[in-house]
Amino acid sequence: MKVTRFLLSVLFLGAMVSTASAQSAYLSWDACNSVATDKAIAPGSGVANLYVSVLGQSQPHKAYQAVVLFGSGNAGALRDAWRFDAVGCQTDAFISISHSPPAAVAKACPGMTGANSLQIKNYSFDAISGKATGTLASAYDPNATAVNPAVRYHLANFAFDHTYSVVGPTNPGVDCGDLEVPVCAHLARCSWLMLDGTEMPYPFAKEYVTANDPANGTGCPGATPAAATTWGSIKHQYKR
Repeated sequence: MKVTRFLLSVLFLGAMVSTASAQSAYLSWDACNSVATDKAIAPGSGVANLYVSVLGQSQPHKAYQAVVLFGSGNAGALRDAWRFDAVGCQTDAFISISHSPPAAVAKACPGMTGANSLQIKNYSFDAISGKATGTLASAYDPNATAVNPAVRYHLANFAFDHTYSVVGPTNPGVDCGDLEVPVCAHLARCSWLMLDGTEMPYPFAKEYVTANDPANGTGCPGATPAAATTWGSIKHQYKR
C-alpha cells in the first residue's frame, strides 16, 4: 500500500515509544562511516555533506525520522554562511536533503527507505534562538530487506553548498559571511517505526560533529539543547 502525505505526517504521533534496541545512529561528515568529528570548511569550498546513518538494523521497518540541530554556542546566532532557510543569505536553493545516498557512498552505505516512499524535508532557522533545525522523515511500504545488522544504512544526507560562503562580513547580494564562526551539528532525535507502528528510538553512537571548530569551543552538543518537537508541528512546516 502506497503511503500518503497524511500518513507520513501523523505516523509518529500515534506511536508508542519503546525502549531502545541494539541499533545505533551516527552523525558524520563526508561519509557514513567517517570517524572525524570536525570538518574544516574553507571559503568557496563547495558542498559539505552531513550524513545520518544506522548500524545494527535487524528488524523490518516502515518509517524513520532524523532531526539535526545546528548552533554556534557562545559565538551567538548562526551566521549568514549557515542561513540556508528560505529567507537566509544562502537561501534554501543551496541546501539539499535526501533519503537516498549519493552514488559516492551508496555501495558502503545503502539506503534504508523502502518502496513507495514519501518524505518530509525541512531546514528552518529560528531567529529567537539563533539556531536551525534540519529534518528528514521517510515513510514507505513495510521493508523486510534492509535488515542486516552488519550493514550500515543511510538515513539522511544534508548537503550544504558553501560556494558563496566567505570569511568575514557578508557582501549583500554577492556572498554570505562569517564562515569561520564555529558550528555545532547535533543529532537530537532519530527513531524508526516497527511494522505494528511502535516507535523505536535509536541510541546515539556518534551524536554530534562540528564545523571549523577542532577544539569544540562551542561545547557541542551542549550548544544545541534539544527542544521538544512533535510531528504535529513538523507537518505544518511541510510544503510540497
